Amino acid sequence: MVLYGKPVANKIYSQLKLTNQPTLGVILVGEDPASLIYAKVKEKRAKILGINFKLFHLAGIASEKRIIHLIDELNKNRSIDGVVIQLPLPEGIDTDKILKQIQPDKDIDGFGGKFSPPTAQAILEILKFYQFEIKNKKIVIVGFGRLVGKPLAKLFEKQGIKPIICTSSSDIASETLTADIVISGTGQPGLIKVDMVSKKAIVIDAGTAESQGKIAGDLDPHVYDKVAAYTPTPGGVGPVTVACLMRNLIEAAR
Repeated sequence: MVLYGKPVANKIYSQLKLTNQPTLGVILVGEDPASLIYAKVKEKRAKILGINFKLFHLAGIASEKRIIHLIDELNKNRSIDGVVIQLPLPEGIDTDKILKQIQPDKDIDGFGGKFSPPTAQAILEILKFYQFEIKNKKIVIVGFGRLVGKPLAKLFEKQGIKPIICTSSSDIASETLTADIVISGTGQPGLIKVDMVSKKAIVIDAGTAESQGKIAGDLDPHVYDKVAAYTPTPGGVGPVTVACLMRNLIEAAR
């Protein structure tokens, strides 16, 4: 079963109500192929929803000082309701330092804690939409990064669910092979192999990276033919993440 993100995203969009016209400001540093694609996806969706979109594209050689100055300008700009830093940032940039500069009530990516991170929200929305039971299931999260693993674990724990976390030092296969639900968000193309999952598994691919000129997920494509259900990349978690981001923006604008 293919768990497409589009119907999930459309349901979220159908429930959104704009009381004004919010403005989203996206900061993109450098020319990362995946980042360029996702910035364009956000712009396209914003236009469909009647949301103003402003892209601030800095060169890859931009200094931390230059990026922080731009964030400060957007924090003070009352016409900007939400600020997004398109990740990853170029090597040599202190990502944590940069993200902490965003004003909490404009940090719609959820790094400051006021909003739930969109990707984590998206994963739960997909499981709910396709009516998968998550209570009393073995849930394994591969990767414990700021975008997926950490915030998702917190959302599960709020529901009384304690997932198993696998990092690079874990014996990943020993956990994923017996899991009911596997969620991977490492950004390592093809990390999850066919011999690492069971036929009963529901696999959520929340990892994206550029591989051979295309966007690739954490799942080896051979996994698709084995498991009970999976999200494709692209077309799975991504569209729902954008929908959850827009939902956060509308809330921020209020």
